[in-house]
Amino acid sequence: MDLTRQDVIKILAVTEHARLSGVDLSELDLQGLNFSGADLTNTNMTGANLTNAYLRGARLENADMEGAILAKANLKEANLKGANLKNADLRGAILKDVILFEANMQGAKLDRESTTY
Repeated sequence: MDLTRQDVIKILAVTEHARLSGVDLSELDLQGLNFSGADLTNTNMTGANLTNAYLRGARLENADMEGAILAKANLKEANLKGANLKNADLRGAILKDVILFEANMQGAKLDRESTTY
């Protein structure tokens, strides 16, 4: 199922802990949206712009986030087990208590501002 930014905004506005598992969000501008606690398991987010997005506690297991922009995103306590973060931009992202077991981080961009404490 392909969604637009407006579709995603509507879903997030009416649904706490939105279930977006398996949907195609590739290449979408999702800057600043609140995905707190959302189920994004197996979601295609390749090339999506998630700058400043709030993904605290989100389930992103096996999500394909290759080339996604997650700069300054809050990923605290998110589950990224098995996620594809190849070439993703994580500069300035909050990565505290993130689960990255078996995640592909090849070529991912991190910097000193990426907090992983």
